[in-house]
Amino acid sequence: MLPEHFKKLHMEDNYNELLLRCASPHRDRDAFKQLYEMTSPRLFSLALGLLKHRGLAEETLQEAYLKIWNSANTYHQGKGKAITWMATVTRNKALDKLRSLKARPQETESVYEGAEFAAADLQPDSLITVDQGVKSLMDCLNELQPEQKECILLSYYQGYTHQELAERLDKPLGTVKAWIRRGLEKVRVCLE
Repeated sequence: MLPEHFKKLHMEDNYNELLLRCASPHRDRDAFKQLYEMTSPRLFSLALGLLKHRGLAEETLQEAYLKIWNSANTYHQGKGKAITWMATVTRNKALDKLRSLKARPQETESVYEGAEFAAADLQPDSLITVDQGVKSLMDCLNELQPEQKECILLSYYQGYTHQELAERLDKPLGTVKAWIRRGLEKVRVCLE
């Protein structure tokens, strides 16, 4: 049995290979189907987290995969992981949808009360079901200063703009931008 780290690397290699096959001159439809089957649950979860409405998330996911198929040739393996590139496409589509509806993501019963909302109680037995990538990301986010973590989570998972964050947190815009930029750099280094 492979250690979890090697399984994760193998999955990332599969995503990269499949996405590159979608971009090839032959436009491999079977590779795209496999890529969809392997990644759609994760990307749907991202869209649903931002949109808070199943129908909108499904529509956004379809638009995201259409863009992934049509833009696969713009993905460059040396610049990042395929799943990260695909998540960015999905996130941008979800934010576009929110803007087109002139809406803010609906806050549910788990109203955001600071960075603690993301630090769900991950007990050892529940970690078994949590994707290792998510756990790694949360570990890295937990190493950030609280204000960096808060800004990143509000921006990426609630769709706030930098200006909206500055107003919400009553901080200068440059400070918020610096927190996000430095925090993302720390997360990137941590995940490598």
